[in-house]
Amino acid sequence: MGSRSTSQTITEPAREIEICQEADVVVVGGGPGGIGSALSAARSGADTVLVERYGHLGGMSTGGLVTIIPNLSDISGEQQITGICQELVDRLDAKGATDYPKKEDRGSADEKLVQHYIDANLAWFYIRDDLNIGRKRVLYTALIDPEIMKCELNNMMEEAGVNLYLHSWGARPIVEGNTVKGVIIENKSGRQAILAKVVIDSTGDGDLLQPAGAECDTRMVSGLRIANFAFPFWIGNVNMKKLEDFRGSQPKKYDELMQDLKSQGGAAFYIKDLVKCHDGIVWFHPFFPSMNQSDIHEINRIELEGRKKMLLSYDFYRKHVPGFENSYIALSSPQLGTQGGQRVIGEYICTAKDMTSDEVFEDTIAIFPDNDNGEISAKHPNVCIPYRALVPKKTDGLLVACRAFSSEYQFNEYFNLIPHCIAFGQAAGTAAALAVEAGVQPRKVNYITLQKRLINQGVKLPVP
Repeated sequence: MGSRSTSQTITEPAREIEICQEADVVVVGGGPGGIGSALSAARSGADTVLVERYGHLGGMSTGGLVTIIPNLSDISGEQQITGICQELVDRLDAKGATDYPKKEDRGSADEKLVQHYIDANLAWFYIRDDLNIGRKRVLYTALIDPEIMKCELNNMMEEAGVNLYLHSWGARPIVEGNTVKGVIIENKSGRQAILAKVVIDSTGDGDLLQPAGAECDTRMVSGLRIANFAFPFWIGNVNMKKLEDFRGSQPKKYDELMQDLKSQGGAAFYIKDLVKCHDGIVWFHPFFPSMNQSDIHEINRIELEGRKKMLLSYDFYRKHVPGFENSYIALSSPQLGTQGGQRVIGEYICTAKDMTSDEVFEDTIAIFPDNDNGEISAKHPNVCIPYRALVPKKTDGLLVACRAFSSEYQFNEYFNLIPHCIAFGQAAGTAAALAVEAGVQPRKVNYITLQKRLINQGVKLPVP
C-alpha cells in the first residue's frame, strides 16, 4: 500500500494551549524505557509526569504481547542487567506471574534442562551454543504475565508518586531555540501543554526527536529483526499433552502439516507458555517485513494482514493438529510489535565495533550481555553502554530512553529489547533528576554521581 499524500495543504488556525501542569521531568511513552525513566526520576526526588497513549503501561512487554524479558545474563549465567528490571521480575514472581531458570541453573549445560526450553520452542530466548566449551547453555530469561504486569506497574508508579496521563498522546515537543521545554499532549480533555525542565523520549519510535530538532539516523537493512513488525496472538485451551505426544510420535506428519500451513500464509511456529497458571496457552509471534514502521499505511497494512494470518492459522490448527480441537483465540496484540526505526544522533553513537572493543566508558550506565554473535560473543560476552548514547548531540532539555537510542542499525539489532530499554530508562530518569537538582542541562550531568546513584539503585556497573 503506497503513500496517499497530496500536494494540497491547509493552514491550521493558531490557538492558545492551556498549560495543565508544570513538572521537573516529563516522560513521553510508558513502555519499557518509560517505566524505567519515570520510576527512577520520581524515586530520585523529581516531580515526574508520565504520558502514555494507551490505558496501560508496559508497551511491548504488555500490550505488544512480547512477554519475554531475555538476555538478563551472559552465557556463563552471570546476571548483568539488574535494577528496576530485576525488581519487576521479583514483584511478578511474588504473584506467581513469571517463570525463569533458578539461579543455580543459569549458565547450566545440563542436557535435560536445555531440552526443556528447546521443547517449548524457547531456544532463541533461553539457549545459546557456548563455543568455548562446545555445549549449549541456559541464559537467565524471564517470561511474564502481561495483565499482572500492567497492575504491578500501576502500583509502582503510585508508590513512587508519578503523575500518570494515560490515554494521552504526546503530540509534539515544546521547543525554544534548541531546548525542549515541555510537551503538547492530546486526549479526551483536548489539547494541553505540560512544561518541564527535562523531557525524556521513551516513545520507542523517537516521536519527539525530529520535531525537537534532533538529528536522526533512519537507515535500515532488509532481513534484520528490527526491519519487521510482529503481530503476536495467543491460543488458549490447547491440550498440550496431546499436542506434544503427536509431535513426538509423528514428527514427519507434524512437519508436513506445518509446511502446508506455511504455504497458505499461516503461522507455523508456536511457543509454549511456561508461566504458572498459563496451562494450555501457546504463543505465536509472526513477523511482517517493513522498512518504515512509523508509516501509518504500513501500520494499517500489518493490522489487517496480522488478523488474517491469525484467523487462518487458528482455523488450520483447530482442524488439523491434535490438541487444538477445543482451543480458542485467547488474546491478540493490542499494540503492534514495532521492532525498529529511527535512532537519535547522540554524543556517542554505538556501532558494531563496540561489540568487540571491550571498552569500559567513563560514563558507562549499563552492561548488556552479548549472547547472539557466535565467535564475537565467545570472545566479548558483554558490552558497556555510555550515557552519551542517550543524549542528543544538538538538542538540550531532552534525553532518549528507548530503542531510538544513539546507535547504528547493526548495534541496535541486538540491544533494543525490553530489558535494555528499562536500563536506558533507569539511567535517563536518574540523570534527569540530577540535572534538575544541579540546575544543568542533561549533557552536563556528572557521570560519577550518576553512576553512584545507579549502583545504589541496584544497577550493576563495571568496578572502577
